[in-house]
Amino acid sequence: MTQQLSRPSRRLSTAKLYDRSVPVFRHMLVALSGQESDAGLLDYAAMLDRLLPGISTLAVHVADPAAPRRDVAGRVKGRLPGATCELASGDVLDTILDLAGDRGCDLILLGHKSQARRRRSLARRLAMKAPCSIWMVPDAAPATIERVLVPVDFSARSADSLGIATSLCEAAGLDECLALHVYFNDAAVTFDEFDEILVENAERAFGIFTAPVDLHGVFARAAFVEAPNVAQAILRVASEQASDLIVMGTRGRSASAAVLLGSETEQALMGSAVPVLAVKHFGARMRLFQALRDQRVQRRDSEERYT
Repeated sequence: MTQQLSRPSRRLSTAKLYDRSVPVFRHMLVALSGQESDAGLLDYAAMLDRLLPGISTLAVHVADPAAPRRDVAGRVKGRLPGATCELASGDVLDTILDLAGDRGCDLILLGHKSQARRRRSLARRLAMKAPCSIWMVPDAAPATIERVLVPVDFSARSADSLGIATSLCEAAGLDECLALHVYFNDAAVTFDEFDEILVENAERAFGIFTAPVDLHGVFARAAFVEAPNVAQAILRVASEQASDLIVMGTRGRSASAAVLLGSETEQALMGSAVPVLAVKHFGARMRLFQALRDQRVQRRDSEERYT
């Protein structure tokens, strides 16, 4: 059962984690498939372009040289006039990672069809390896942001996600988002009031957790759900609340039963029927991207040497 906090009076914090003058995203890469479904993804990108003034957009199609050529540039120009469009060839994952790193992108927007497991797998691998956030948009998803769900586990990384989610809410003109905490009571012996005590403690922890976060004037409505599977609970609540965006972290803390791990984000990416923003946190370093690219270069050099 989902238990939610009513809206309390707001209290200002003396120390905030976020500066409202800093844009949430500055450079967006839109990964196109070259299919008709790109139209919906470009509409979604255009919506973000309107919500986030000053963002620059690079639309990229990594094409198979043997495939029929499509007018990708014309499609981009018609739906996203301010974007730059590039056609590339090679391994899709490596090419997108290279371009995202070279151009300083802090967001990759990726679409997929409901049956396209390959595209979901690409989103999962990008979320693991990219130096920036990944926003996966299912085919035919409305180009709107009206109900935002943010899973939190009281870690600093989920505080990052909540700050970014409320910044997006502010840009979309929303006055609240739903912050979901999934917990699991694995006590062998319990009593009638035990769950109530757990929720009361969670409410207290939630207040401490949100105190240093700049919520951008948006009310973070807390909800607590007991469930043994975090990802399934997130997707169920998203469906019940008619959420049209889930904002999650790519890593979480590794202790306690109420935990938001990278695997939970992976399961949400693979199973969600609504867009998912997998936030790459501020601790991520470009040297990680450089190391990954160096490994790929070394692998290719080794393969060429022995062929």
